[in-house]
Amino acid sequence: MKPYGVKVIECPDVGDIQEMGSKSRIGRYPGRGGDYHGYNRNPEVKARTRRYWARKARRASSQAVEEES
Repeated sequence: MKPYGVKVIECPDVGDIQEMGSKSRIGRYPGRGGDYHGYNRNPEVKARTRRYWARKARRASSQAVEEES
């Protein structure tokens, strides 16, 4: 999956992680057994966030193409 419209931040905080819909391992240390328990536990919310950013990026690129022509 390409990160359309997602800001890449070197040291994200909890708000940035939830806003981007990042992977569970981002911003967390592995627990016992190596499992990550991330800030975004609900996969539907994470998918919704990623779709939002992808649609926003596609909309911005299509508007840029329309402005050029």
